[in-house]
Amino acid sequence: MGSRSASGTVILTANEDRVVFSPIFEKDGMYPADIMFSSSEPGYIRLSTNGYEPVVLAVDASSQVSRVNLSFRRGANTLTVSKIKGSNVEIHSIEIRGATQALRGAFATYDQYEAEDSYNNGNTIGPDRTYSQMPSEASQRKAVQLNGDQQRVTFTLKDSFNAISVRYSIPNSGNGAGLEGTLGVFVDNQFIVNLTCTSKYSWTYGGYPFNRDPSGGWPHHFYDEVRSFLPRTLTVGTQVSLIPLTDGLTFTIDLADFYLVRSPYPQPNPSANIVDFGADPSGQSDSTNAINNAINSARSKNIPVWIPQGTFLTTSRITVNQITIRGAGPWYSTLTTNSPGNVGLFGQWGNPSTNVEVYDLHILGVTQQRIDTMADSGFGGSLTNSIIQNVWIAHTKCGMWLDGPFNGLHITSVIIRDTWADGINLHQGISNTVIEQCDLRNTGDDGLAMWSQNNADQNNIFRYNTIRIPVLANGIAIYGGSDNSATDNLISDTVCEGGGLQAANRFDAVPLSGTTSFARNTLLRCGSPNRYNSDHNGAVWIWPQQSDMNTPTIFTNIDIGDSSYSGLTFWGSSSTGVQFGSVVIDGAPYAIEVRSIQGRAYFRNVTASDITMAGVQTCDPGFQLVDQGGNSGWSTQRCN
Repeated sequence: MGSRSASGTVILTANEDRVVFSPIFEKDGMYPADIMFSSSEPGYIRLSTNGYEPVVLAVDASSQVSRVNLSFRRGANTLTVSKIKGSNVEIHSIEIRGATQALRGAFATYDQYEAEDSYNNGNTIGPDRTYSQMPSEASQRKAVQLNGDQQRVTFTLKDSFNAISVRYSIPNSGNGAGLEGTLGVFVDNQFIVNLTCTSKYSWTYGGYPFNRDPSGGWPHHFYDEVRSFLPRTLTVGTQVSLIPLTDGLTFTIDLADFYLVRSPYPQPNPSANIVDFGADPSGQSDSTNAINNAINSARSKNIPVWIPQGTFLTTSRITVNQITIRGAGPWYSTLTTNSPGNVGLFGQWGNPSTNVEVYDLHILGVTQQRIDTMADSGFGGSLTNSIIQNVWIAHTKCGMWLDGPFNGLHITSVIIRDTWADGINLHQGISNTVIEQCDLRNTGDDGLAMWSQNNADQNNIFRYNTIRIPVLANGIAIYGGSDNSATDNLISDTVCEGGGLQAANRFDAVPLSGTTSFARNTLLRCGSPNRYNSDHNGAVWIWPQQSDMNTPTIFTNIDIGDSSYSGLTFWGSSSTGVQFGSVVIDGAPYAIEVRSIQGRAYFRNVTASDITMAGVQTCDPGFQLVDQGGNSGWSTQRCN
């Protein structure tokens, strides 16, 4: 069985071969879809949306178009087309009326309000990109500090909302264990709800992999988020204020996200409700055995597992294989733990899990520092031919750390917040996997990474994702591998030792091969300094550190705005395969920086403006910038 995510003609061969699409809609509803397909003999295909409501279509021995009405949600969806009988079936096209055109970045199901752009009578800090200073980790490099109940930030709503998530920082305690404080939410000057804020999941110190001891110096990872339903739906024009209610504690407010959360999803019928197996929705008792028993029972009956509204405590990771798990939604159904590394849904290692589908959950860890020897993520292991959709992950080491070899995972519409390491890492030998429409903020390492350690990652795609404020490393990194791509992503505010995009032969990765493609990505305020010396890197970072990069690595239609250092940086040994086309660099000290590297790179229609130092910073005559025409704004050169 195979699973792919693609557009254009796809050939489904074996029974249960499938292709996954991810259409976007502005609102819930039924939408007509025209499916064009063909086959050499009669058979059947099955369509399901978001894992629900399968529709079976007969396939004649000819080309045909069938119209069906399908149910879709607001935001990103999955539409899975599977062959269930017959010979090869060719899926030529699917046209869904009413679908929204995807733009760069993930489709946001919330509205974001920046504190510094809203009314406030506090102290605005920033802009400042200096590592270990609080503005450097704030969105747009600015935030607002409030002291006491006479200061506030007030947001005037532009739509209707019933939930809020606030990105904030409060000081750490002297021993590094963290403090707590209360932030009040007021509507038109009337109190409506308290938000309990903590510094237990922020503030780390010293050198990599960092620790919780303030004596180590170099504080960073300042911010966390807290979310809550509001007592009622607030309408357009409502003024929502955040006011500190804990005396003597400074609250730094970066931003607030406002949501209109839909009603809980209903329990599928039939399904195995974990409460019926003894799970405790209050979160007081351990539900691990109940969840495992529900999974075993559901698998034997070929029905899904249902995680209803509630908070469910686990004391070990849950192993999943050949199972569908559904929740009432990421604002309703929560898996959590009382010790680091003991929450999450993990595929089997070695003998990969298959046919796992997970929908509509919240996974909440309690991790307070990075421990690299610990498996600690919302999802992990190996997950062949699987789907993860509409999951919110926070306070784990990684959002997802996935280990190959395996094939055919589709991840869509996932929110990842406040991790201590990578958002999602495709590690060693993962192929034909798509990550799209995901929203990541405040990861402790690369937002999205492919790391081809020992085995090459192949034919994977990162597309239509939003990645903001990775506090270490890159927005997106491709470390080795073959024929991988990153397209249509929005990346902003890298902080330390990372660019918006990095292509590299590092970390003992199988070297880049085939064609590596970066297309239609937007990079805002990217590029960052090294913690320990005067080195720095640009918004796009090319680094053949351990082996030469001589196969095609192609950057097209890249928009770089307000880069912290150069727009493009070259480091390393030798590179001859990197090509840039239709790249715009708008604001940077240098358009291009070349350091200790040999070889050449190719440039066509690369334009730069608002360059404050020089077009090119280089002291390496052995690296050639090949002008293929249409370039402008970076003809000056200097050697520092």
